[in-house]
Amino acid sequence: MPMNCAPSLLKFLGTKLSLEITRPKTNAEQRLFQAILVQALEDAINTSNFKKETYHKHDSHCWFVDNSDDFQRICWGAEIDPDFVRSEYLKLVDNGKIMFTKIQISWIKYRDLYKRYRNAKNKDERKKIRLEIIKENIKS
Repeated sequence: MPMNCAPSLLKFLGTKLSLEITRPKTNAEQRLFQAILVQALEDAINTSNFKKETYHKHDSHCWFVDNSDDFQRICWGAEIDPDFVRSEYLKLVDNGKIMFTKIQISWIKYRDLYKRYRNAKNKDERKKIRLEIIKENIKS
């Protein structure tokens, strides 16, 4: 059974990657890994400026770019060469098809600052980070 994907996603990804991610898989586990890849690609191409979608986009982007063991396992589980997937993804980034808007970049910075704030060791460190957050919000 072939993988169902939005036609807009397939058009966006191009022929080679679209053919690879929609190739029929023989068992449920392979289809699950294939679905994880498709979801990550859908998240990565999202153009929404909403916070939650931006976080998903950034996490997916990092997943493809960092080439982690998890990424490798998912690709091999879907019977797709991770080097191929990653190189096709990076082509989309290099061609400007996958990019982050100013608002998305602000959300990503905010999340990073918030994590630092939550992990701060003392009140003074939190105060400095809170000022950075306020300064970042003024820029946005």
